[in-house]
Amino acid sequence: MDDVVINILEEPILKNAILIEGLPGIGLVGKLAADHMLDELKAKKFIELYSPYLPPQVIIRKDGTVKLVDMEFHYWRGEKNDLILLTGEFQGITPDSQYQISEKILDMAEKFNVVKIFTLGGLGTGGITKEPKVFGATTNRELVEDLKKLGVIFKGGGAIFGASGLLLGLGMQRGIDGVCLMGETHGQIIDAKSAEAVLKVLTNILGIEIDMTELVEKAKETERQISRMSKVISEQKKAIERQQEFVEETPSYIR
Repeated sequence: MDDVVINILEEPILKNAILIEGLPGIGLVGKLAADHMLDELKAKKFIELYSPYLPPQVIIRKDGTVKLVDMEFHYWRGEKNDLILLTGEFQGITPDSQYQISEKILDMAEKFNVVKIFTLGGLGTGGITKEPKVFGATTNRELVEDLKKLGVIFKGGGAIFGASGLLLGLGMQRGIDGVCLMGETHGQIIDAKSAEAVLKVLTNILGIEIDMTELVEKAKETERQISRMSKVISEQKKAIERQQEFVEETPSYIR
């Protein structure tokens, strides 16, 4: 197998297409958001991407059959912009494969008239929040001001790893503007609440409506997980405080 294999199933003519990347990352925030969007829009698969740099395994489907691990492109026709949704179960397993796969993704973006890229992910804070904020990074300063008006928070510093970052950086070299939307998340849980926050901002930017019911239900489970984690952390803090008080109250002897 070549390093990256592209299997084009259909060649639709797309207008002002926007590429939305939702591959696995921190808290699975981007993947949850993109997968929900895919299900609700009933987007049609038209490209498969295979690579030996993806994990060496197959996925077992619900009907008992298997499929080779891949990334998939789906298209949906909108009034102003057509959308291309990029989804998958994994990202490249080595740094050089991340570059190679990202370049192939961008080849397909150019082929199908992509004018802008949105990458979706999580921003791990290690903290717990019931109302996750959405942070952003862009390739264009003008986009910063536009997105601030829609509630996206921008702050300097940090880095964006994997496809969510490389598609922006490499896309810049091809003259394609890009935005990364990152939902605030603890980082150690599958965070549907953060995915919901990201998707609300994204659909507002795109001017489309999507039924959030199923994602909201998943978000409620995230809230339950966060509540349990909060209790555990609170109990741990109290235990540490009691231990410190005991140490301070225990007399010490110098010999």
